[in-house]
Amino acid sequence: MDSKDLEELRRVKGIFSTALDVDKYISEGITSRYRNTKTKFVLHCSKEELPEAISRRVNKLEFIPNKDGSSTLILGLNLKVSKC
Repeated sequence: MDSKDLEELRRVKGIFSTALDVDKYISEGITSRYRNTKTKFVLHCSKEELPEAISRRVNKLEFIPNKDGSSTLILGLNLKVSKC
C-alpha cells in the first residue's frame, strides 16, 4: 500500500466513524424517509450531486415503479458507526 491508499482508507474510515446527519440531508432536499423506515430513503437528486457521506453508506438499491411509468430510487443506508 502506498501513501495514497492509506490516505483514502483513513478518509473512508472517518466517514464511518461519525454518525450520518440524516436530518441535514432531509432538510437540504437530497433525501426523504421512505414510509417512516429507519434505513430506507428516497433519493431526490442525481447521483453526481449525492454527497460522499451518503454514497459510501449505500448497501441496498431499489427501484419502485410509479403510476406514471417513472420509477423512484430507494436507498438502503448503513447507519452504523464503527469504533475502529
